[in-house]
Amino acid sequence: MAKWKDLAWRIINFIIFVGILYWAAGKRIGQMLTSRREKIRDDLIDMDQRRIDADKKLREVEAQIKDLDAERERVLADFQSQGETLKRTIIAQAHEKAAQIKAQAETAATQEYKLATERLREELADMVVETAEKMIQSQLTKEGHEKLIQQSLTRVVLH
Repeated sequence: MAKWKDLAWRIINFIIFVGILYWAAGKRIGQMLTSRREKIRDDLIDMDQRRIDADKKLREVEAQIKDLDAERERVLADFQSQGETLKRTIIAQAHEKAAQIKAQAETAATQEYKLATERLREELADMVVETAEKMIQSQLTKEGHEKLIQQSLTRVVLH
């Protein structure tokens, strides 16, 4: 029975202690627990909002990734088109340049041909004159020479 009395006094002491604690700090403990509960609730709401935002961003990124494939294909097609256009332009310019070079070469060849022809005619004329002089000198005697001079002088005077 002494054990039961001891236990009862301990329980009474505990109840008094809890009562004093409640009386001294009850409102503050209640407010502290209430504010803690509200903070946890606000944190949960904030975390839910963050999760919703993260899901939304994930969907946007996934859509952008899908769009990137299409964009990549479009950019490649554009670059290919630009490359083909540039290639055609370069080839056209090369053909124009080749035509100009060909025309210049033809002009130069024509001029060179004319100059060579003129030189050849001059040389041929010189050779003909030289050969004629030699032939005349070999066939012409002193009397024939004087006769030619007389005829030339007569022509000059008469004309």
